[in-house]
Amino acid sequence: MTFFYGDLLPFVGQMLSALWTSVYITVIAMVVGSAFAVLLYLGKSGGSSWLSRLCAAYIEVFRNTPLLVQLYLIYFGLPVVGINLNPIWAGIVALTLNNAAYTAEIYRAGFESVPHGIVEAGQALGMRRGILFRHVIFMPATRNVFPALTNQFILLFLASSIASIIGLPELMNSILNINNHTYRTFEVLSVGGLLYFVVAGLFALGSRIAESRLFGWGVKRHA
Repeated sequence: MTFFYGDLLPFVGQMLSALWTSVYITVIAMVVGSAFAVLLYLGKSGGSSWLSRLCAAYIEVFRNTPLLVQLYLIYFGLPVVGINLNPIWAGIVALTLNNAAYTAEIYRAGFESVPHGIVEAGQALGMRRGILFRHVIFMPATRNVFPALTNQFILLFLASSIASIIGLPELMNSILNINNHTYRTFEVLSVGGLLYFVVAGLFALGSRIAESRLFGWGVKRHA
């Protein structure tokens, strides 16, 4: 059996467009999910017992059920109560909610790694609560867990392929459609896998550059 990649050339534009869709929904899910994750952590560690239990329950439910089930519930289940989402929005919502649960635990480790003495010093200096949280707690915590956040971002990008099952026009969906037209299964899947690998590698490289630019001063100071 011979492999021939020439049959894929007419579909290059379609694959790149689908790849952009995968990146697009991943970025949205990561940004919005991370903001929600911080709120989840604050709610879980706050003083209100009912809010703490609610946030803890949310994190446990979304971390201990398959993303595919969550996606099905959002896309096929919500119409039962009158909420209809197209595949793109259903995919974004599912990835965002799932990502928030995992990222909340990442931020929990980050916040707990900030020495309490530094926080007390900021309070003693009379820093306002918002400034104290941003500069004394949030930024050092983010720096400490930045590699873990990068890993979560890459995993989220790879997990976006699950949304192909509801017809979201992302990379995996495009790969399957092209395979149905060309019957070049090995060629199509190998090219698709290479695209996922290359983009994930670019994300990792971009993360290292961003970490150096954003937190390089902290690394040098502790060197």
